[in-house]
Parts: sequence; structure tokens; C-alpha cells
Amino acid sequence: MRFCCLLFGLIVTLSVRATEQEVLVIHSYHQGFFWTDDFQFGFSQEIEDTNISTRVLYLDTKRFQDKAYFEQLIQLYKTRFLQEQYRAIVVSDNNALMLMNHLSDVVGTTPIIFGGINDYQPYLHDRINATGVIEEHDIKGNIALIERLQPSVESIYMISDHSNSGAAVRSQVGRFLVDNPEYQNKLVSFIPNDINQLIEFLEGLNQKSSVLFWLYTRDRQGLLVGKHQDWVRINQVTKAPLYIVHDLGLGYGTVGGVIYSGRQHGQQTARVLLEVLNNPRDSLPSVEKGLPELKLDYQAIMKWGLGIEEELSSFIFNRPLPFSQRYERELKLATSLATFFTVVILILFYYLNRIRKSELLNRESQTLLELVFDQSYQFIGVLNHQGCVVSTNRKLNDLIYSQHVNPELPLWEHPNWDDSFAQHLRHFLSRDTDEIAYQFEAEFWHAEQGALVLEISLKNFYLLNHHRQCLLEARDITSRKITEERLYQREANLSHYYDKQPVMMVTLDDRDRIQQVNQFAEQLLGYRLDSILGHKLNQFYVQEDTLLPRQVLLQPSGSMTGVWRREVEYRHSDGHILWIRENIKPLIETGHLLIVGEDITETKHLSEQLQYQAQHDVLTGTYGRNYFEKLLDEALKEVAACTRVHAMLYLDLDQLKILNDTAGHEAGDAAIVFCSDLLYQVLPKSATLARMGGDEFAILLKDCSAPDAKKIANLIIDSLGQTPFVWQGIQCHLRCSIGIRLIDHTADSPQMVHAQADTACQVAKDEGRGRFSLYCYGDRELRRREEQMESVALVNNAIANQRVELFAQRIQSLSTKGDGLYFEILARLRNAQGEYLSPSIFMPATERYNIAHLLDKEVVNKAVNWLEAHAALVEKLTLCSINLSGHSIGNQQFIEFLVDKLTHTSIPCEKICFEVTETAAISNSDRAHQLFQRLRALGCSFALDDFGSGLSSFGYLKTLPVDIVKIDGIFVRDMDTNDVDQLMVRSIHKLAKQMGKKTVAEFVENRQVMDILSEIGVDYAQGYAIGRPKPLVELETECDYG
Repeated sequence: MRFCCLLFGLIVTLSVRATEQEVLVIHSYHQGFFWTDDFQFGFSQEIEDTNISTRVLYLDTKRFQDKAYFEQLIQLYKTRFLQEQYRAIVVSDNNALMLMNHLSDVVGTTPIIFGGINDYQPYLHDRINATGVIEEHDIKGNIALIERLQPSVESIYMISDHSNSGAAVRSQVGRFLVDNPEYQNKLVSFIPNDINQLIEFLEGLNQKSSVLFWLYTRDRQGLLVGKHQDWVRINQVTKAPLYIVHDLGLGYGTVGGVIYSGRQHGQQTARVLLEVLNNPRDSLPSVEKGLPELKLDYQAIMKWGLGIEEELSSFIFNRPLPFSQRYERELKLATSLATFFTVVILILFYYLNRIRKSELLNRESQTLLELVFDQSYQFIGVLNHQGCVVSTNRKLNDLIYSQHVNPELPLWEHPNWDDSFAQHLRHFLSRDTDEIAYQFEAEFWHAEQGALVLEISLKNFYLLNHHRQCLLEARDITSRKITEERLYQREANLSHYYDKQPVMMVTLDDRDRIQQVNQFAEQLLGYRLDSILGHKLNQFYVQEDTLLPRQVLLQPSGSMTGVWRREVEYRHSDGHILWIRENIKPLIETGHLLIVGEDITETKHLSEQLQYQAQHDVLTGTYGRNYFEKLLDEALKEVAACTRVHAMLYLDLDQLKILNDTAGHEAGDAAIVFCSDLLYQVLPKSATLARMGGDEFAILLKDCSAPDAKKIANLIIDSLGQTPFVWQGIQCHLRCSIGIRLIDHTADSPQMVHAQADTACQVAKDEGRGRFSLYCYGDRELRRREEQMESVALVNNAIANQRVELFAQRIQSLSTKGDGLYFEILARLRNAQGEYLSPSIFMPATERYNIAHLLDKEVVNKAVNWLEAHAALVEKLTLCSINLSGHSIGNQQFIEFLVDKLTHTSIPCEKICFEVTETAAISNSDRAHQLFQRLRALGCSFALDDFGSGLSSFGYLKTLPVDIVKIDGIFVRDMDTNDVDQLMVRSIHKLAKQMGKKTVAEFVENRQVMDILSEIGVDYAQGYAIGRPKPLVELETECDYG
């Protein structure tokens, strides 16, 4: 039957298995057994703050200890462990641990935590993964305690029962006696067969004996003992003190002992469990010993007369309560009564003291009232129901009484009051009412102060005999009335000024409704006054979503002066729009808003017109240069933010100057308009067209690839070429050159994009015009163009900061007669890296961008100044040659500067020679002739540079008044290997000689060429074979050591 119950419990347990692994707790004994219950209580208390889920089972082996029952338990729990797994298993006492050891094959490595193990030996858990807390009773400690409390004790009887635990206890005692033979005769073991035999044994003892009650829960027949009534009976009959090793008998009369507590064992076991669960990968901790504690019952010690002087008071319990605790209730009642009567007495004293103080305060108040009544600056008096004065203060008495007035007459009979005073006073006295106060104003004529305006207040009050009297209070408000009159007049004046202001003035109340407007606002908006007042101001706005004036005050852009300004569109009554600049000022005192409006309609239209003109070209209506630069900057930001690619086209009309010169500037302007109209027709709608100035246009194409940009460029060129421009019967076809620059990640700034597109356009022009060129990063020709453009900035910067460096290259005479100093001045510039820039880069750029005359001016100025500073070198000088560009020859300002500089210099002009290129002299032939004549008159000579490079060199030579012909280096460099070059040089030299001119051969780079030139008869040679260009300082040093 027992097995069936256990099997049913197991089935029910398996049917409600937890969804997560639990900790299984198995107790050897039944629920209700003192040790088991205390152990479970301590264990649960220790883990209650954790999330550990437990399941508790009881083996009930205290009542059923036969072998067959244990075998049934093995089968039952084997079935359980085959179907369930647990995080850990906790067992209490030996039987549960023995069961787990038998089930090692199904328990496996699950941690087993045991507690309360008697007679511990390691073999008890040699087949399982176990650790825990053992119950090793301190026999020696208990015997020592007995001997301290009973020094004369002769025999100590140790009581145990017939259970397995009893047998384990006796085994432990046996080992103790083996280790401590001195207690062989003193420590005696007694095993009662039943409770009655135990009682008979205890009755036969004396006080020289003591009983160590170890364990007695099961008699010889297997029946459970140790109930409450058993302990009471045992402590009643015993003739010797009882000591215990468990806390079960405490409180029944036992003395106590070094005891083990089931609760403490449960707590200690729970702590071992937590350590194992928190460190699952670590090995199990070592087995711990249970912690016993000393407990002594004070009442039992007193009963047996035992000595406790050596024992700590903290181990002793059940002491008698002190007097304050035993009579706590009575003491509290007495204290409460004493407190109550003390409070009553204090309250009586308090109220008696308040009555005395009130009487004193009443007397002081009456005195103070009389003093205030008499000293008040107001006119105060008391009238009876007939209006006669009963009492007055000094101020009213001085006002109304004189030798001509009868004091028994009603107050209104006084001759100095105006008529309104009598009317108000009679009216108040005639009414039988309890009105709190009646106020009015009246005038009184004073002999010295003149007319006084008094604010009078009348109040009824009743005496103890119920007679009605009246309190009169009057205050002089003459000054206030005068001030009010002045304020009223001022307000009237301000209202007049407000109405006559030549600006719109509007006052809004706290609900944003128009409270007041002036005449100018009515006339400006065209509405009558009744159509404006009471309306909200935004009803007159054009835009419905315009912020209300009060909402504007919340904006963070308010003025520091407390005035907010904005420009708003108003609608006139006839429908046209007005632009008003609102100046909003909050009126703190009233919460209103004052709005002063200025009519800026004309200014706004003018501003819009100016803005349009600023953004657009006046002639074509396209965008202007500044606005295009802004759009270009925005396009660059778009490219930087994502992977988009745009394109810029720079368009330059070809040969428009010819049209201007032949047909006039009106025709040129018409051609530009014609070109812009045509571009609008062929360009995509998303394209942006702008005129950059003169005959140049720029086009911005959004999201445009290189093939698309080329296609559009071809379309523009073809459209211009196929569509004739007609002006006053003259028909012509316009052409253009286009530079394309893609706007991608390689573009750094709008200026770079613009410049590189311009560079590409110049390349298209140089390649024959009427075509396009795409800027490609790394293109050699484009890079050369960029360097030229960069050099323009370098030239300007060098001129501005006087950093143009002068070099000189020696020119050597090839005849024995020419032994003087002859050199050519050359200009040099350094780039940002400090390297010298090639003249082939910056010289063409200066001519292209019209700054060559500025560089020539700097070179001439520095060269002449340097020669003036080196007079010794000038004496050795035969000729100093300075280059002039074609732009300088054609610039009148430069010519005037040059003539002035040479006129006032100390250097003999005969030693200065100016070199001009054949191309420059031909393109400015008229000005060149004039310049030659003026400088020749001063003594200067001229050289024709790079002769032979032009197509008509020989034809122009006879017309140019030059003294020296410099043969172009392309004929000189390879004379030693090229017979044609020798023939050309010989022909040029022979022609120059026949015309009386000297010759200089350029690019002489070896001795063989020099020998051939000498044989031909050329006068001078210049080149690396003679000397490389060097700074003037080095030339000076060379001449000093020459």
C-alpha cells in the first residue's frame, strides 16, 4: 500500500513537470519531524531571494526502515531520474544520501548537496558527484560543558534510540571513547526500550549524575516517540540535569548544550548549493562540518543550581524579564494619566495667561486707536443719525470749525461745502441700510488753501444701545485731480498725435484684435474705421499663413531694443497689394501690441527690379555672371554630397570683333541676343544659361555625363553654323568655340571649374575654332594652358611685390674688334614651390591676358635702375638689350613711361637696345614706327628678334627701322649638320648686311656652329656655347673678375 501511494505521487509529479530544470530536495524523514522541518525552513529562507525553483520530497524512513521499503524507493526514484533532470539534488540525513549513491548510474554527474549526515565517511558518496555539510556532534565539547556546570558530576548517561541514526550515534561515541579512554567509566550509553523505561531510568538518578540526551525518536518496537507531552513528562520526573545535542528539547526544562540546529544546517547547505550553481564549471567544494552553537536555558540552570559564571551571557536564553518589562502595561497607564493631567494644567495656565494678555492688548489698542484717530492725516469724524458731529480728529476739527459756525447744526449746513455734499449726506442718512460703505467726492472751500476736492467715505456702525452712528472719512485728492486732468489732456494730445502720424499705426488688444488705428492706416488700406476695428490684423494680409504679430514675438530673431521688424503683404480694399514694413512693439503695461507700419511698396518693387538686374544680363535676359557662380557653387555641393556628375560649357563666339568693326556695336549686340535665343531653343529645359560678359556664355547642365555634354556642344555648334544671322540685309553665319568641364569629385571650387572650362575653350580656339574641347585631368596641352593662367597670377603678384628677377645672357662678338660687354636682359619668375617658371609659359600668358606691358614696365624700370646703380659696369658696356612685347608697343601709357624713363636716366641711351619680335612689330606696325622714331631720337637702337620665323619676314625687313637682326634659332641650332639651315642663315646675313644691319645668331650651342657663323661673317653669337642666363649679380661678379 505504501509503495502504491509513492508510485501515485511520482506519477502526479511527473505530470506537472516544470518547463525548466529545478533543484530537487529529498528529506530522509517525514514532514512534521522536527529536524526535517527545521532543515527545510532554513534552506528555503536562504534561497528565497534567488530565482531557484525547488521541488521537495520526503522518504519517510524514520517510520519505515526495513530493507524492502528502501529497495522500493530505489526503483521508484530510478524511474523519476530516467525521465527528469535537475540542476542539482539536495538531500538531508544519511538515508537520502545512501539512496542517491545507489542511483549513481541514473543520477550521473548531477551535483548532489547533502546535509545533516551523521557518522560521516567518504564511502557514503563514493559513486556520485557530491559534497555538503556533515553533522559531527561535539561529544567532547558537551562533556566539557557538563563538567564546567557540574564540577562534581560522576556519571554522564548518553541516551540514544533504536533507529539507524541511533546506531550511527553510538558508533561515533565508540570512536570517541577509543580516542579518549579517560571517559570509559564516566560516559555510559543507555538505550531504553520504550518511553516508560526511559522515565523509570531518569527517576532513579541523582544530582551527581547528568544525562546527555542525544536522540530518542524510535523505541524498540519501531514506534515514534519524542512528542510534546513526552518532553514535558521527561523534564518533570528527571532527578538529574538533562543536556541535549539538538534544539528539540529547548524550552521544556533541559539545560541545553553544544547543539546542532536543523535550521542552521539547512542554511549552510543552501549556501553550498548556491556556490555550486553559481560556478557550474568549477569542481565541487570540499565537504564542510556543521556549525554547532552553545545554548543554555537560564530557568533550568537556576532549577538545578548550576554555575554559569564562566559562560557568556549571549549563549543564555529564557532569562526572567526586568521590572520595566514585567509591569510594562501598568507603567504605561500611569505615565499616560500623569501626562494627561499635566497637559490639562498647562492648558489652564495658557488660557489664563491669554486672558490677561488680551485685557492688556485691549487697553493698548484703545489708546492706540485714540492716538491714530487724532494723529491721522485724513479727516475723520463721527456723526449721529441727524448728521451732527459727535466727535472729530484734529485735522477735521481744523477744517470745519470756526467762530462763525454753530457746532450743533448738521454738517451739511456748513457754508463752505458745495451743494453735492449735502445731497449725498442726507441721502445716506435717510436710508435704513447696513451698506458697508458709501463714497462720493465733494468740494470744500478753505480760506487759505482755496478749493479742496475731498474723497468722502461714509460707514454705519451701532453702539451697544443700538443707536446708529456714522463714521466719516475724507481724504484730500486735490493734487490727484489736478494730475488726472493733466493726464487726460496729455492722453488727448497723444491720441491726436497718434491719429495724425504719417505712418500706419495699429494697436492690437490681448486677443490680437484691432483696438485702434490712425487716419493714415485707413487711407493706406482704403477701409473705413468701422470695417477695421474689432477685426484681426491677418484678415488684411495677402498670405493666409502669415504669422500673427504676437507669434512674431516668439521668434528668436527679436531686436535687442524690444522691437520686432518684418515685411508683410497687405491687400488694399480695391485688391492691389501693398508691402508694409511692420515694427512691432509690445506694450508691457497693458499687454497690447503697437504696430507702426511703413509703406515700402515702391522700395520693394525697386528692390525686386534691382535683384533681377543683379541676377540677369540686361541685353539678353539670361542669368548674369554672379548668379551663375552661385549656381555653380551649389552644383559643387551636390556633387560632394552624392555621386552625381554635372557639366559646365564655356562658349565663346568667334570673330565677333570683326562684326562690331564692320557693322557696328548694335549689330554685335543683336548677334549676342540672336545667339542667346538660339541657345534657349536647343538647350534642355533643365540647363542654365548665363552670359559671362562680352561674347562669352556659360551653360550648367545638371546630371550630365561626358557623352551627353559633347552631344549638346555639337548641337550648339551645328545650330549656330546652320542658322544664318541677318542684320540690315547682311547675312552671316556665327561660329563658336566651347570648353567643357565635368563637375565631379575632381572639381574643388567654382573658380577652378570656370578657369578649366575657359582653358578648354582656348584649346578649342587654338585648334581651329568652331569646335569643342573637353577638359581632361592630366591632358598635357590643358596643363600647359593652366600653367599659363596660373602664371598670370604669379606675374601680377611679382609685379605688385617687386619680385620680378632679372637675368642676363651674354652676346659675344664673332670678330676680333668686338671686345665690349653685350648682354640681353631676361625676366624670370618663381612658382609657389620656389622653382623658376619657364618664360615659354608665362610670356604668352601675359600677352594673352593683356598684362605684358606691366611686366615690360617692371623689367625696364628695374634694368635702368640697376644700370644706374652700377656705373663702373656701364663704362664697360657696349649694348644692353631689353625685350618689348607687342602689347607694350601698342600701349600708349607704356610708351609715355618708357620715353620719360629714358629721358631722365643717367645711362647713355646709345647703350640701350630694345628687342621686338617680328610678329609684334608687324601686328602693330604703325605704333612700332612711331616708337622707333621717338626712341631713336633719344639714341636707342632696335633689334628684330626671331627673324625668319614669319611668313613675310623679308618683305617687312625693308620697312622696319631696326639696327640688328637676330636670326631665329631654328636655323642656327643644327647648322653643323644641315646644309639648308646654313643656306638660310647665309641668306639672312647677306640681306641684312646689304641693308646696313648687324646680325646676331641665336641658339648657338657648340663650337662647330660658332666656326661656321664666323666663316659666314655673322657679327654676334648668343647661346649656351657662349653662356647660360644668370642673375645680374653674378654677371657683375663675372665682369669684376673678367
